[in-house]
Amino acid sequence: YPLVTGVQTCALPISSPMKHFAILLAMAIGSGPAYSAAAQNTKGKSQSTQQAKQELDAAQKKLTDASRELTKAEAEVQKADAGHQAALAKVQKARQTASVTIGAKLGLPGAIAQRDAAQRAIDAAQKALSKEVRAQSDYLEAAKEAEKASARLSEVREDTKLSEEKKKELVAELSKTIRHPVEIERERIEADANLKQLRLAAAEAGKQAAAIQTEVQKSVEDDSAVKAALAATKDDADKAKKAREDVEKQKKDVIAAQKQVVSETQQYQKATTAANAASTKSKKGAANSPQLLNQK
Repeated sequence: YPLVTGVQTCALPISSPMKHFAILLAMAIGSGPAYSAAAQNTKGKSQSTQQAKQELDAAQKKLTDASRELTKAEAEVQKADAGHQAALAKVQKARQTASVTIGAKLGLPGAIAQRDAAQRAIDAAQKALSKEVRAQSDYLEAAKEAEKASARLSEVREDTKLSEEKKKELVAELSKTIRHPVEIERERIEADANLKQLRLAAAEAGKQAAAIQTEVQKSVEDDSAVKAALAATKDDADKAKKAREDVEKQKKDVIAAQKQVVSETQQYQKATTAANAASTKSKKGAANSPQLLNQK
């Protein structure tokens, strides 16, 4: 190659391979650090994405575990409630057994039988007296008048020519006539001496039965079997209460885990978006580098 003196430079032909090499070397030196920084940035974003994914997986696992524990706690509540109901049934059965035993000792069955017999005697006597009263002439007359009054009452209510005041007056009179047979029967029954005696006897029998029942109920609560059943009921009630408290705690844990999953999901999405953006930018930088352009 000719050497041009005086300029102190070495002029090479335009097609010289050494010129191309110098140009490429200069481009490589100039663009190398920027391209390396982009690659490092892409790598950093990828690591952030991996970490965010790990944290999201951990949050999802925590939610799964919390949900599983909640399911177990709810099952325990059902079990505790079933046990409590069974204990209550035992209390009821113990009370019934004690009531029969204690009642028999205190004469309750006999007192109840006397009370019921007295009431049946009242019913029978009252039925017989009602039949007798309804056959009497004054009752029969009152019944006929009541029937007429009933028919007249319908006419009065539908009569538009009557004033409201007159209509109210007639309705009151007719209603009284309609009630008259019933009042005759009631008055005769209340005044009957035999029924009065039967009512007194029934009241006394009922009073005796009630007194014994009260004593039986007090004694039943002091029965050893009943007390033991009640104690078991309290224990089961405490278990059911604790089980429900555990359920509430597990529900709170699930809610907290759900919130954590939502938060970690958002962080993961942000990291993924940032990593994708960095990767795209890195690829564009590599595509526009002087080396690739020169090769093109």
